Amino acid sequence: MNRDINQRLIELVHHSVQGTLTSADHAELEQLLLESSAVREQYFLLVDLEYGLAKLAEEEAGKPFPTRSTPLSANNTPSPASFAWPLIALTLVGLIAIPLAGWLMQDRDVAKINPLPETTSPALASDLAAPQPSPAMQIVQLARTRFFDEPQAFAPGDSLQLDHDYALVEGSVQMRSSTGAEMIVQAPAVFSIQSAEQVLLKVGNCSVYAPDGAEGFRVLTPQAEVVDKGTRFSINVKESGEADVEVIEGAAEVFPVGQDEKSTSAGLLLEAGQARAINALGEIASTDSARFGETYRATLPDRIVSFEATPKNADDPNQLQSVTVQRGGKSFTYNVDQLVGFDLIHFKVGTNTNNMTTPLVSIDMKQGDDSRRRVEYLDRDRSLCTGLLNPGGNAIPLTTDPDITSEDLDVRTPGLAIRFEQPVVNGPGPDIVFFDLQVVHHPEQGDPFHVSPLHFETGLKTVTIANYDISLADRGAHALCNFRLYGFDRRIRSIEELCRANHNNGVAHAVPAKVIATGIDLSDLGYPEGAEVHELFIQDAMDDDNLIDPVFIGGFPPVTPPASTQEPTSTEE
Repeated sequence: MNRDINQRLIELVHHSVQGTLTSADHAELEQLLLESSAVREQYFLLVDLEYGLAKLAEEEAGKPFPTRSTPLSANNTPSPASFAWPLIALTLVGLIAIPLAGWLMQDRDVAKINPLPETTSPALASDLAAPQPSPAMQIVQLARTRFFDEPQAFAPGDSLQLDHDYALVEGSVQMRSSTGAEMIVQAPAVFSIQSAEQVLLKVGNCSVYAPDGAEGFRVLTPQAEVVDKGTRFSINVKESGEADVEVIEGAAEVFPVGQDEKSTSAGLLLEAGQARAINALGEIASTDSARFGETYRATLPDRIVSFEATPKNADDPNQLQSVTVQRGGKSFTYNVDQLVGFDLIHFKVGTNTNNMTTPLVSIDMKQGDDSRRRVEYLDRDRSLCTGLLNPGGNAIPLTTDPDITSEDLDVRTPGLAIRFEQPVVNGPGPDIVFFDLQVVHHPEQGDPFHVSPLHFETGLKTVTIANYDISLADRGAHALCNFRLYGFDRRIRSIEELCRANHNNGVAHAVPAKVIATGIDLSDLGYPEGAEVHELFIQDAMDDDNLIDPVFIGGFPPVTPPASTQEPTSTEE
């Protein structure tokens, strides 16, 4: 709201409470209130302030004042009433509300508090009584996103500013406008929200879905404008300003730059299955449709979406409670009891450039008596602050079976091997969740690691996971508390040595740490859909001095379990 409008609003409110509002003044006030939510908010603030000052004045005079338990609104205003204004009230006004002195009553003993003119139209009253409008654009989901030069990481439910350039450096973001239109933007991209019905895509790829009622949503590019006609479409904008438009369902209209649907010249109507290219001059031409539809995204990639753990102020903090994962485009939430557990069957450290040859055990301070077998801190509890840290690894991924049985312990392969309590069935999306303890000054995206079959067969391979679904920058990462780090007195080469070796008294970890998470898709290892996987081998990728610190691993139940098996709790996006 500019200064002139604000001053005029003060004057009109003054006339309203004085009872000197003319018909022309009333019409002007009503128009100001209808045109701007900022003016309406300021209007209520002014009324609230006068109400409070009037109440203070009456209380100082020892007179009763009607109480008001709820904020003022168009349907909740005090009845016209008379209040005396002694000198003390005017003194307060002069000291703390000088900008409002022009409209407060300084020469009357009686004032009417009547925030809304009696002749206010029903349309205005209804508009003022309605809740504040929804943000033009809100974030629905994020997948491994990183924005350039933003003050903090985004989370689902966050609102996006208007006329602000967002530079998406990594990942994908799904947004929903207040009209119901949905948009997925994939990195690298730069975009700006101009209104609930219009987005400027300067570079990058976007997919738009406009359900019934959201028709008319438009995407501007440097050389063209695409207007939805009830459809699904995708746009890929290059740095040169050239763009490719593909209509997946329904129809969309394409206008060259400088021309829109209000022009006398009609745009080019594209129907389902049609695509066009817009060159740097804004000229529209046909394009090769051999790869039609490959850029459109109906959902974000399958991934670990979020997880819940007991907070630090809980009786038993850092305990994993549930994991939400997207599998095959659908979202499932699994209680920790539904996850498939495992036995640790092999553990051996490696040697990094810091000569760290002893593993570290992370132990919850509440369980610090170390009364259980040490391996149980990884495979027999739900705690996210207990685990076996710094397993060994290799920069070169395995292509043959790791050695976990040789009598010569020095020959055994560095890393850890797990055997699931029941087979994990390869389904769509992630089949296993991997939680890692990450100190806050270590790489934001997490420490890379290799996942291999314990026994290689034709078609199977090692997959390297370099980025986590929930990283240090993600607001869904869990901040750890109450744990200690224990170092051993020897280089551990087997589970037997792990159980027998002595460790130090441990130290409370002084540097903040969080738990991050990622999914492991068995299809990436070459397993066919429906394959039952019993064992896996995990190694650090040895890309730097930082090693993985696994604190929890769990398999997901089958997406479509047998009839005799209890269905997981699930919610579809």
